[in-house]
Amino acid sequence: MKVTSPAGELEVAITGTSVEGESVVLNADIGVWDVRVFLGPCDFRFFFSMLFRTDVLLLLLKQLIPFRSRQS
Repeated sequence: MKVTSPAGELEVAITGTSVEGESVVLNADIGVWDVRVFLGPCDFRFFFSMLFRTDVLLLLLKQLIPFRSRQS
């Protein structure tokens, strides 16, 4: 993954996950920084609403199901 911002473009690598209270915690390396991202209940609703958009679902399906062309 990557993050683009006015500060530049940084590679993001998720290195692990855990559960703390009602949050899922993502451990990640972003550039030279080690970060922890806390996703709470409201964040889950937001991400699921984004994932269930038609265009996002179609892209995910295309990535998960390889397209095979018919050959005569």
